[in-house]
Amino acid sequence: MPSVTYTSPNIQIEGPILEVHFSISSELEKKYIEESKQIPVPIVVKSLIDTGASSCTIREDIPKKLGLEPIGKIKINTPSTKDHECFQYVMRMFMPLQGLTYEGVFTAVSLEGQDIEALIGRDLLQQGIFIYIGYMNQFTFSLM
Repeated sequence: MPSVTYTSPNIQIEGPILEVHFSISSELEKKYIEESKQIPVPIVVKSLIDTGASSCTIREDIPKKLGLEPIGKIKINTPSTKDHECFQYVMRMFMPLQGLTYEGVFTAVSLEGQDIEALIGRDLLQQGIFIYIGYMNQFTFSLM
């Protein structure tokens, strides 16, 4: 099971942050190859592991930069909004050095005023292990 362990100077302030790459889905990549289309370069972002988020989210400009079309819409609730309608996209998230890959649906949100571009939610966490060791300023994240 591939995993990553990070130690942060102050995990309470920063939170469990991972640098991850986002790209088009493997299915879309195959289609691009068959059609001799150029595959978009992956976008590297800061992602926060958020056990309070029921699903993974991505800043709304990132799917657009990858040329993705939404697969649908969903209404979400946040601490400051209720029934906010957002587009959803199928994307691949990966950490090449650690061999971690997740392909699934990401909800595009503004994440305005945040120092992150994505949230790793419980839909992804249910497929792995997340260990938060606060007194050591450390966390470990693994995917099956």
